[in-house]
Amino acid sequence: MKKKWWIISFLLVGCFLLFSGPTGAKAESSMGFSVNTILPANQVDKTKTYFDLEMKPGQVQELSVVLTNAKNKAITIENHANTAITNDNGIVDYSQANPKLDQTLKYPFSKLADVEQTTTIPAHGQKTVKIKVTMPKESFDGIVLGGLHFKEQESKKQKTKKDENVQIENRYAYVIGVRLVETKKTVQPDLKLNAIKPSQINYRNVLKANLQNTKPVIIQDFKVDAKVTKRGKDQVLFQEKKENMRIAPNSNFNYGINWNNQEFKPGKYTLHLTAWGSGKKWTFTKNFEIKRDEAAKWNDKAVELERDYTMWYVIGGVILVLLLLIGVYVLGRKSRKKKEEE
Repeated sequence: MKKKWWIISFLLVGCFLLFSGPTGAKAESSMGFSVNTILPANQVDKTKTYFDLEMKPGQVQELSVVLTNAKNKAITIENHANTAITNDNGIVDYSQANPKLDQTLKYPFSKLADVEQTTTIPAHGQKTVKIKVTMPKESFDGIVLGGLHFKEQESKKQKTKKDENVQIENRYAYVIGVRLVETKKTVQPDLKLNAIKPSQINYRNVLKANLQNTKPVIIQDFKVDAKVTKRGKDQVLFQEKKENMRIAPNSNFNYGINWNNQEFKPGKYTLHLTAWGSGKKWTFTKNFEIKRDEAAKWNDKAVELERDYTMWYVIGGVILVLLLLIGVYVLGRKSRKKKEEE
């Protein structure tokens, strides 16, 4: 019998990063290990515990993060300098080491920061991790946004248990936000609507509309109202509203429109999408088409799908009527033939 232990893996401190924006790190010792930032003199907002730095073109600076081990044994921490992206829930995400970056992103934080891959901390000990940040030589307006991600490395015992199909998850992770600027110039966000395509989330049909922030600034308090109609019609077939989202600088994400467990039907449609954020409003109207093979591919994979059998009922009804007509014709013919023979 397979045994499973489910132990919650916390993203404390960095949890705020994942849901609301950059944060610093001062953690509870009961979490296995803790992290603490040492803020430098060029910290913009000294009330924050994440790195909020004003730097110069070409400047090289070393950041320091103190890792504290609360366990009775030595542990190894995996360190990553990650670029901020936007996940499909409309949340700024700092936890991905190798995400697909937006084509408009000129200076990914992961390319500007250099950090050792792992750090081993003795039992009840401390280690200071140094992160080398090298700014681009060319001056730029706007912000570079990223996160320093620290995660307890998987032990050999845990790897062995995984090989035996026993799931154990008791590693802890923290994220410290890093926000870099060179000028105080205000940059206005710009939103674009890209590809619209049928897809699925958890095996349920969803229309995905790709939204892209092409500027080096966060779009705050982002909300969307999206409606789908048949092309040239006014009746709203599907609608999705979401609020309290944030879009990372120079990033894109797929905004999902729930298809309400309905089948994708081949045809031509129009997406009417209105978005608000950072005091701006964007309105898009864009035609798209669901091809027959696309619809069939996703419908075959979908679960809890409310299928439309109307066409089969019509076909069945037509066949039944034809059979009745044929039966009446055959019986009538036999009856006439019998009378002729008499």
